[in-house]
Amino acid sequence: MNATAASKSGGSRVLFMLGVTVVAMGGGIFAAVKLLGRDAGKTDVGDLEALASVQAQLRTVNACRIEYNQWSRSSQREAYRRNVFITHCDAVGRTSWNAKVVLPEEWSHDALAFKAERSSLKDDWSILVHPEAVPFPVLVAGLKELAPILVRDAPAALAKSQAEDAAAAARYEERQRQQEEQRRQNQEGYPSR
Repeated sequence: MNATAASKSGGSRVLFMLGVTVVAMGGGIFAAVKLLGRDAGKTDVGDLEALASVQAQLRTVNACRIEYNQWSRSSQREAYRRNVFITHCDAVGRTSWNAKVVLPEEWSHDALAFKAERSSLKDDWSILVHPEAVPFPVLVAGLKELAPILVRDAPAALAKSQAEDAAAAARYEERQRQQEEQRRQNQEGYPSR
């Protein structure tokens, strides 16, 4: 092999390795974004002294996730400003058992945005916010006004959500039973050989 061919071959290998490295880095970044999701860049402020009274009140709420103003699409923005979404601990990771607490008409903390999570009812809340988007005074004022609303309204909202889920499950079971009964009748309707 002459020097020119060897140089071209070595250059191709370098380009190939560079390409593999770029693809691997891109895959790593994509995986990190998928793993972190919308919580990337958020700071946990749940243990700050200024939020101790909020933490004490929210401890009594029978839930493991609370979200406010965490809209995913601009078309849903208004719904996410008028409602707080809460999820019972038994339902975290499922789509059911999500309850909605409707905020009062006089609610004025539209700049507030947070997600609160905990692993069990015994744990304190991790309150996740984007500090560059939510000023600290807005966070404190909004959470101090929101906490008693959740303490008052969350039990009824969760009970309503649980009842709706139970009714939906019962309707599904009944449809399944009817379909199975219809299949059995259809099969029995054929003459035996």
